[in-house]
Amino acid sequence: MRMKKALLAALCAGAAALTACGGQDVLDINRNIAISFSWWGKDVRHSYTISAVKDFALQNPDIDVITRYGEFEAFQDKMYVTFAAHKECDVMQINYDWLYRFSPDGNGFYDLNELSGYIDFSTFTEDELSYGMVNGKLNAISNALNCETCYYNKEIYDKYGLELPSDWEDLFEAAKIMSKDGVYPLELSRKAAWMLCIAYEEQHSGKHCYEGQEVGFTTEQFKDMICFYKRLVDEKVTKYHQDIGRYDFQNGAAAGTVCWISDAGYYCQPLIDAGMDIVVGNYLRLPASELSGWYAKPTSMYCIKRDTANPEAAAKLVDYLVNSHNMAKYQGLEKGIPLSSAMLEVLEANDQLSGIQNDANELLANTPSVGRVSPYLENVDLISAFDDAVQNVLYNGGNPEENAAMIYEAACKVPEI
Repeated sequence: MRMKKALLAALCAGAAALTACGGQDVLDINRNIAISFSWWGKDVRHSYTISAVKDFALQNPDIDVITRYGEFEAFQDKMYVTFAAHKECDVMQINYDWLYRFSPDGNGFYDLNELSGYIDFSTFTEDELSYGMVNGKLNAISNALNCETCYYNKEIYDKYGLELPSDWEDLFEAAKIMSKDGVYPLELSRKAAWMLCIAYEEQHSGKHCYEGQEVGFTTEQFKDMICFYKRLVDEKVTKYHQDIGRYDFQNGAAAGTVCWISDAGYYCQPLIDAGMDIVVGNYLRLPASELSGWYAKPTSMYCIKRDTANPEAAAKLVDYLVNSHNMAKYQGLEKGIPLSSAMLEVLEANDQLSGIQNDANELLANTPSVGRVSPYLENVDLISAFDDAVQNVLYNGGNPEENAAMIYEAACKVPEI
C-alpha cells in the first residue's frame, strides 16, 4: 500500500505526463497530443515503467501519456474485453499469443513498417523482427526472448550427493532420496507444468503439439501428458501447482524451480542474495530424442492500435521503450536480456549483463535445438483444459483417456479463435 501511495504521489506531483493509476486519470491539459499505454507486471515493473514514461514526457513536451497497468492474470482478462469493445490503448504491451488471437490476418494492429521514420529497426536482426510479423505486416516488436528454464539450489543437490538433472529419470531418482525429508526436486507453476509436459511428450512421441495451424498430437499424446504429470506428483518430484507454497523454493522445500528467463530474478535472486548457490540447469531431455520440446518466445511485445489517432506519437513511445538508453537503465534485466543492440550497449557499459538471467540467456543462445514456440501453446483456454484434466485425474479418479479427449478438442479450437 505504501508503494502504491508513493507512486501516486510521484505521478501527481509532476505535470510531466498524463497517467491513469488506480482507475484515475491525471491530465496535463496544456499538451497537444494524448496517447494511452498499457502493460502488465509486478510492482517493480510498474515503478520503473512509470518513471520511464515521465522521462519520455520530459523529452517530448507535446505528448501526454495515459497509463493503464495491472497484474498479468487480471490484466489479460480485462484485455480480452477491451479488444472486443475496441477500447485498447494506443501503445500496448502484449503477450505473444495475443498477436495471433487479435491479429490473425495482420490487420489487428498498426503495421509498424509504416512508422520506420520514428522507430529504429536497425537495432534488431531480421530474425528478431520476424517474431512480430503476421501476413507480411510488422504488428509488434519483441523486447527480449524468453524460455522456460530449470534453476536449481545446488547446495541441496550437493547435500544429497546428487548431480543436477539432465534427463527426466534424474528427477525421479532425486525424488526417491529427497522425499524422505519432505523436499521436492522441482516446483512447477501451472504454465511451467504445461510447458514441461509438452517438452516431455514431444521428445517421447517425436511429434509437435502443433504443426502450423494443425494439431500434431492425438488424444494418446495428451493422455501421456496427463499421466506424466500425475507421475511427477505421485512420485514426489513436484507438488500439484495449487499445493505449492509461495516460498517453497526460497525455504528449501523445493530444490529447484522452472520459470521464464525474465522471472529468474524474482524467484532466484533472494536465495542468491542470501548466499545460496543457485544455478541454471540443462534443458531436460530423453536420451536420443529427436525433438527438443523446449521453446523460445518473446518475453513480451509492443504494438500500436490499428486506428490510433496519433501514430507518430505512439511510434516515438515504442522506440523509447525498445531502444532508448534511459529505458535500458530503468528496465535493466527485469524483462530478460534486451534484443535491441542499443539497449545491450548500455547494459554492457554498466556491467549489468551478468547473473542468473544472463546465464539462462546464454544457455538459450547456445542451444540451437530450442525452437520457436507456437503461439497456440500459450492459449489460456488450452492450458486451462489441461489443468482441469490433470486435476480431475489426480483428485477425482477421472479417466485419463476421456480427459485427454477434452484437451484434444480444446487444442483443435485454438487456431479457430
